[in-house]
Amino acid sequence: MKQSFDEQAKVWDQKKDRLARAQVIGDKIRARVPLSPSFTALEFGCGTGLLGFTLLDAVGHLTFSDTSTGMLDQVNRKIQEGNLAHARTLDLNRTSLGGPYDLVFSLMVLHHIEDFRGQIRALVRATKVGGYLCLGDLDREDGSFHAPETVPHNGFDRSQIEALFLENGVEPLESSTGYVNRKMIGTQEREFPVFLVIGRRR
Repeated sequence: MKQSFDEQAKVWDQKKDRLARAQVIGDKIRARVPLSPSFTALEFGCGTGLLGFTLLDAVGHLTFSDTSTGMLDQVNRKIQEGNLAHARTLDLNRTSLGGPYDLVFSLMVLHHIEDFRGQIRALVRATKVGGYLCLGDLDREDGSFHAPETVPHNGFDRSQIEALFLENGVEPLESSTGYVNRKMIGTQEREFPVFLVIGRRR
């Protein structure tokens, strides 16, 4: 899958639904989290940074992290072209998440990770006490979203993510539908909702 992401990186931003999804989720995070120029932030599994760049002007520093070199190359290009001194990239193949951060967020990443419970624990550890964790991903579906490819998880029950927040010391503040993906499956258009769970570390 990593190789696939590397190959897709240069054309990743050409899909309008990805751009729209990132903007809508970014707007929802802005509406719920009191972002500040004093904030340090981390986007986990940033891809080409679509979500992170919608929030970059509202925080003091943002770290874009991923395991795909191709995706990180695209983020670095955007940072250089924008002369963005308050942004950097982090290759998760070589180093840890770092932190702690005031804000940690991720979109459409967890379903690609086998041990998503362990990953959520790691994201909580990377979040400051009093900081915010925002995770967006697919609601549970039948595997059609990625077909014919397979991924470790065909989405999640929102209550499952909320429970993992609570188990790891994060108080859920909001759990809602952040966006609805629409895809043609055969001859039929289907909807694949994306949840957004926002919490604050106790």
